[in-house]
Amino acid sequence: MTNTHLYDCDTHFTDHLPELWTDIGFLPAEAPEVVTEERVTRLRLGDRLFPRPSGPGHGNPKGLGHLIGPGEDGDRADFMTKHGIAAAVLQPGFVGLSVQAVADPETRLRLLDGYNRLASRSCARSSLSLKWAFLASVEDPRWSEETLRRYADDPHLVGVVVRPTGRTPSVRLNDPAVTPLLETAARLRLPLFVHGGTGCYQWSPLAEAYEDYAMTHAFGHMGEHMIALADLVTRPDGLPDGLNVVMLESGIAWIPSVLGRLTSHTKRLSGGAVNPTDIFREHFAVVPDPGEEHVTWAVRHLGADSLLFGSDYPHWDTVEADSWLAGFADLAPLDKLAANTSRLVPRLTGQPS
Repeated sequence: MTNTHLYDCDTHFTDHLPELWTDIGFLPAEAPEVVTEERVTRLRLGDRLFPRPSGPGHGNPKGLGHLIGPGEDGDRADFMTKHGIAAAVLQPGFVGLSVQAVADPETRLRLLDGYNRLASRSCARSSLSLKWAFLASVEDPRWSEETLRRYADDPHLVGVVVRPTGRTPSVRLNDPAVTPLLETAARLRLPLFVHGGTGCYQWSPLAEAYEDYAMTHAFGHMGEHMIALADLVTRPDGLPDGLNVVMLESGIAWIPSVLGRLTSHTKRLSGGAVNPTDIFREHFAVVPDPGEEHVTWAVRHLGADSLLFGSDYPHWDTVEADSWLAGFADLAPLDKLAANTSRLVPRLTGQPS
């Protein structure tokens, strides 16, 4: 598999180790804490445990123990070599996916700043071709935009990543306050990665209706991405020219029908000129999972030009390259997949900023 030359848009940074945070100046009392309760290892931020141990919308019962590898250079090198991955994007780990749930703004911003420093430094120090996505927060759009500009010349930066939803329903991706962040990302040729995660105390109305992990996982990712998709394709001031939006771990079989419904309803009931389907085709990319039912139908409907590869390594549901290529290589052979990546995530393939 070493000659496949894949570009992996969705791997995860192991960002919860306390020694990482101590090394960048965090005191033990303010750094993320790893604890073991009832024989399950979890992350503690403030007075909350992540992933959420129980109750509506709770997370993986294995806590931090669902990883299939430590996510360090050694095991990553083995994984990337085995699957022919030329370069990979570090998406947020447990801390990055959870930090927006911290209510205190000062604490939240310090953790966000720490995460981005760690991700940048880890890529710079790695012997592998690792890139990173700047972690932005819809809770803090002005800080996010100003801080992103400071990283504009980072040679390992390839995108911006946000949660699909905020801590509460009052914070949304369709808010005009988010526009400067999106404009800066577009100007820097950085795609907007949208990535959720269960048990993170985000606003997740479908997942919060269940206490069964199978249901919270099924509806958490998909439900939050439905909200993000609707918010982004119906933004009052639109999406900036040249901005690419990459949906990660969202599932995609639901997208064509939801897009069709959004398009018909905005046309018939709001009388607006906005066409969500056209906006999606112009701006959006998807990272399909070959194990999802009806996924090939969805890819054909959405178009192979929108296709990107993501492994989700080292999470428990890591996608094998052989399985992915068996499902999608007929629609997007390697040369087309590489061309898609160069167009949609240009810095990942070495295109200039």
